[in-house]
Amino acid sequence: MLFDRHDSIDINVFLSEYWQKKPLLIKGALPDFIDFLSPEELAGLACEEEVESRLVFSSNNSWQLKQGPFSERDFTFLPEHDWTLLVQSVDHWLPEIKRLLQEVSFIPSWRLDDVMISYAVANGSVGPHFDYYDVFLVQGQGIRQWQIGETCDSSSPVNTDSGLKILENFSVQHSEELHAGDILYIPAGLSHWGTAIQPGLCYSIGFRAPDVTELLSAISLQAEETLSADSRYRDTDIDPQQQPGNISSSALQQVKTLMQDALANPDLLIHSFGRLMTEPRLAELFDPPEQEITPEKMAVMLQKGRQLIPHPATRFACHHHAGALYFFVNGESLFIPDVSDKLAALNDELQNAKGRALDLRKFQRNEDCLKLLCALYNQGSLVTE
Repeated sequence: MLFDRHDSIDINVFLSEYWQKKPLLIKGALPDFIDFLSPEELAGLACEEEVESRLVFSSNNSWQLKQGPFSERDFTFLPEHDWTLLVQSVDHWLPEIKRLLQEVSFIPSWRLDDVMISYAVANGSVGPHFDYYDVFLVQGQGIRQWQIGETCDSSSPVNTDSGLKILENFSVQHSEELHAGDILYIPAGLSHWGTAIQPGLCYSIGFRAPDVTELLSAISLQAEETLSADSRYRDTDIDPQQQPGNISSSALQQVKTLMQDALANPDLLIHSFGRLMTEPRLAELFDPPEQEITPEKMAVMLQKGRQLIPHPATRFACHHHAGALYFFVNGESLFIPDVSDKLAALNDELQNAKGRALDLRKFQRNEDCLKLLCALYNQGSLVTE
């Protein structure tokens, strides 16, 4: 883990003094860091139809955006400077990048958005901007300068003419130069501007935070499944109305009370939040098997030594409540009211498996565990190695 190798700061200090508060540069965080892919391989990914990618051209404080997928010809005639290639969710396509996530495993895994990789040639940049998520910037080959500005929000003026959200006002507070293996943490809302000094790769580990609109939308969807139609607005103590079109303060108070009572329902809150935070970025990547497997066949498969791994795009989360387990995977939920020791152990194994084969030896003869493994395999959340 990242901070285990650095005596200057530990995890507790980072979380209390830096996380969502101020930036932190960790020089030499990953000694002898070796890139997971080459710039050419990243460009190859950007040519794939399913992969989200962008090219950003910068010149004299103006920017031009081009969306992928690209062709080989697009990369043939690029200039030697002033452009950046960005590819989203590379951890979905290269499972070995999951190893990088182990460095920040002290952050809840359900907060993870994705790992984006950018390749920038000399003077390549995407301009001054800010994000609504926390990010760890891991420098690969090359050198990149990061200028850090002030904290921004929705009222900060941005120019969107290029398709990018370029800050109109950017005041540099300090500047950092990142070499291979250096890591820069930037909290949500803090403006920043990266520019390549030497061509190189940067790995951005982003952690998402839903806004209130997303939360209300998720709660609304879950309410249809959770709440009874009997829970509705009532005005049993209504007074004679002199202004029949007027919405009274007492009516609004009843609406507020109704909403508060709904949110007091633990099932509504837990299911809606768990489903929201495990929704996959690319649901179309999941490819269920042509023929569903049964618990009996799953047991035989495991006993023969076949290994299962989480699909690279799979998101797991869980919540323990009063002896029960709420299990979440890829926007779906499962409620297990009475969790056995075996199921609890299997849940732990699933939650902690990042880019590695699952250790399922002790679950091969447990019926409940086999049923859960079958459900995950049949929906494509687990795949054979």
